[in-house]
Amino acid sequence: MWRPLLVVAVVALAGCSGLLASGGASPPDGQAVTPAPVPERTERPVALPRVAGDVAVDRVLERHDAALAGRSFHRHTEFAGPESTRDVWVDRDADVVRVQRRFGPLADDAIVTNGTLYRSVSDDPRTDYATLEATGTPYVATRSGVATLDRLFGVVEGYDRVGTVRRDGRPLAVVASNDTEVPLSGADPDQTVAVESRFYVDRQGIVRYVDHWARRSDGSTVHVRMRITTGLDRVPIPWWAEGIGVYD
Repeated sequence: MWRPLLVVAVVALAGCSGLLASGGASPPDGQAVTPAPVPERTERPVALPRVAGDVAVDRVLERHDAALAGRSFHRHTEFAGPESTRDVWVDRDADVVRVQRRFGPLADDAIVTNGTLYRSVSDDPRTDYATLEATGTPYVATRSGVATLDRLFGVVEGYDRVGTVRRDGRPLAVVASNDTEVPLSGADPDQTVAVESRFYVDRQGIVRYVDHWARRSDGSTVHVRMRITTGLDRVPIPWWAEGIGVYD
């Protein structure tokens, strides 16, 4: 589905286009002419908020967070350098949320429902999970991922709209930045100095896909991919939580 750009990458969504040549020599007898690629149908642009000529990323993220506030969805995020993942499943109708955090072979898993947090337990053979009072969503700052996106996009001077594509039956605005000289603001070795970033926004304001690569001032790199799918029917229940009866 996704393949590496440098470490990892979001799928390339742009279609191909071509023009018919004019005035060329005729093909030899008996040989067929290979048709030129057909240009992709032009989509009606997806509206994006703007400020000072650039895409207003802060307002895009506000709309993204608000659009997911009333929807069931699955968010999958991959962080490379070091490599880890976060998965968030939200069933709004049943008030069930599951968050899974992976770092290499290690995994933390939790379910929140009806005001109770159920957390998987791997170091106690007497039980599969611990029960706590839910005070928020574990392992992530925000369910929608807006906190992560704000941290990634905030270091870039400006994002431009570079086109509109169709993915999974819906038009998406393509927003990108290629900032190879992000100014330093101090002696922090984790500062970002170069960015190649692209994200895709639908008509509801949801940031559906993200592909963000950054190089830091200490020479290290990080690559973040995010994918959000709406219309989730049920949260997948892991083996350790089967005894809870989440959907009973």
